[in-house]
Amino acid sequence: MSKDRPPVPPQSASGMAGGERRAAAPSAATGAASSAERKAAPVSSPPAETKAKAKPRAAAAGSGWGLLPRIAVSLLAAFHVLAAFTAPWYIQLRPILRPALPPGTVPRDAQGREIPLEQLDPQQFPPIQPVLPRALAYGLRHYTNLLYINNGYDFFSPDPSVSHIIRYEVFDQSAQKIAEGKLPDRRDHWPRLFYHRHMMLVEQSRDPAMEGRGWENAIARELLEKHEGDAIRLTMVRHHLLAPQQVMAGERLDAPATYEDLGVLEYRRPRAAAAPSEELPRGGS
Repeated sequence: MSKDRPPVPPQSASGMAGGERRAAAPSAATGAASSAERKAAPVSSPPAETKAKAKPRAAAAGSGWGLLPRIAVSLLAAFHVLAAFTAPWYIQLRPILRPALPPGTVPRDAQGREIPLEQLDPQQFPPIQPVLPRALAYGLRHYTNLLYINNGYDFFSPDPSVSHIIRYEVFDQSAQKIAEGKLPDRRDHWPRLFYHRHMMLVEQSRDPAMEGRGWENAIARELLEKHEGDAIRLTMVRHHLLAPQQVMAGERLDAPATYEDLGVLEYRRPRAAAAPSEELPRGGS
């Protein structure tokens, strides 16, 4: 026989209301605590790495160049590179140029003797030059000369050519030697950049394109002013390189046999012409 559960005693309306108030009280306390925690919790900030990355981006965006400045700088850089490559390109073409002569003919002098290519006068036998290198070199000559990038870098290439020296002797009015030397000279022209400058001046005086422009006379006048002389004798000397076999045999780079005299120029200081004496007027009778 099953045992019946005891009946639940009925609750009054006031008791039910009090129980609901007691049940609502913990939930209200829990809500108040949650809101207090939310107020007390600090506001989260982005990581430091994000800030560090955002700052350079903002700085770059604020200081960046516009389109026109970038185009202008790019054009200037391209122009400079073109000028730097044009000068050696034009100079390296000179040894392979041939005079503008009919096919099968060779240049000859007044006596009918054949003239070597390295001794040709460019005014009498103009060489056949490519149009583009010549036009670029002529158009950029002032810019390359101003920055001194109009050389062909022959002195620093793996296959350097011969070099030249100018030996000079200075004389006074009684034809007595008062000074002598050479250009360039390692003992007198120091530091190395000063020596290199004199070497380039001598090499430019040997340039066929500079013939007839008075380079030798300008050098002679400068030396006469320096040594206070009356006359000077310049000797152009070519210094040949040794062959590999000669170097292995122990020969000196400055051996006398490596020097060759090419020509002599004598120059005298110009004297001012004497002013004509004025005759006194003669009285008439």
